[in-house]
Amino acid sequence: MAVREGKWRCPYCAGVNRGSALACLGCGATRDKDVTFFLDEGAEEVTDEGLLVRARAGADWLCNFCGDSNTPDRDHCRNCGAEKGTAPSREVRELPLPSPLPPPPARAAAAAPSPRRFPVVAGVLLALVALVVLAAYLGLRRSEETLTVAGFEWERHVAVEAWRTVREQAWEGSVPSGARVVSRRPEVHHTDHERVGTRRVKSGHRDLGNGFFEDVYRDEPIYRDRPVYRTRVTYDVERWMPERTVRASGQDHAARWPDPGLRSGEREASRGEKLLVVLNGKKTYRMELPEARWAALQPGQSLSAVIRGGRSVLELRP
Repeated sequence: MAVREGKWRCPYCAGVNRGSALACLGCGATRDKDVTFFLDEGAEEVTDEGLLVRARAGADWLCNFCGDSNTPDRDHCRNCGAEKGTAPSREVRELPLPSPLPPPPARAAAAAPSPRRFPVVAGVLLALVALVVLAAYLGLRRSEETLTVAGFEWERHVAVEAWRTVREQAWEGSVPSGARVVSRRPEVHHTDHERVGTRRVKSGHRDLGNGFFEDVYRDEPIYRDRPVYRTRVTYDVERWMPERTVRASGQDHAARWPDPGLRSGEREASRGEKLLVVLNGKKTYRMELPEARWAALQPGQSLSAVIRGGRSVLELRP
């Protein structure tokens, strides 16, 4: 794996030095325990054999007496002469690659409103909230009113289906019984996400504790989308299909169902109706009712009603 030379900043004069330097080139201070190594982005790979030997010799050890940094091949501190003994070594640690910077914003953020504008903005917001509350109150407010039955309106419809031959498709194994196969062809049914191998990708650097760094790699799986084919079947089959809707309507009190006029191969599918009573009071209202309630009302009949928001009738009472 590639080895790259790092740098360190002198804690006394702030001068930046090569990772291989054991003393600051600016002030001469030795590389002690307070030094932290760092790696410049884009640092080139070390090719010098002498530097490679130093990099792979191991982490520096720190003198127990003066804290000075020493290469692992030394038995005595080069600064104070103390024996290595059980002196600790610098930590060897892995550093992940820096995350990419986020893209710049599409546009600059709007300037914060002036403090003088806050009372105006707050007043506008309070007015809007008051309007919303008032509208909700007026829309939900209930009142009672006496109404008179003024008329009736109705609409009824009958949906008709026809027995027809339709062409459909399904995967083999899901074709309905009785269907007549027209064609078969292979089609992509789904896609399998399968692992086909691995590749080595650079994931960070290892601080070797001696001014050098080593590239760190990890195995990243490689996946491939593999289409899985099955047989797609086109077939003809008979089904009940929507054919038409027959409607009838009126403004009287004699609602009736329209005659669907069923022909051969047809059937009635469903029925629906809308029965409205017209009510006069302070204004004219229309209210939908179930058939039994609608049929029981009489023209000119007076009823007590609950009105919501002055627009719609919620309840009718005799």
